Amino acid sequence: MKTIGARVDDELYEIAQRIANENGLTVSKMLKQAFTTAVIKDVSHERKLLHEIHRIGNNINQISKYANTKKVLDRQVLSMLSKIESDIKELL
Repeated sequence: MKTIGARVDDELYEIAQRIANENGLTVSKMLKQAFTTAVIKDVSHERKLLHEIHRIGNNINQISKYANTKKVLDRQVLSMLSKIESDIKELL
């Protein structure tokens, strides 16, 4: 039989002990149950979405800086804003 070890801080250990005790289990049995019933959520899509939102935010900051420096919005800036708008619609 194999063993799994994990280091946790005191607070997390106390939480695990409390939950196990409330359910009449040892921490070991509780973790075994958690391993067999756990549902792992795929968050890769959310990470990609956050990355795209970050890129859009950077673009907006660059456009704002440009507009504040030049005190005018030219066709290039309007084109960039239009691209950002379409990117946002695509993400939604």
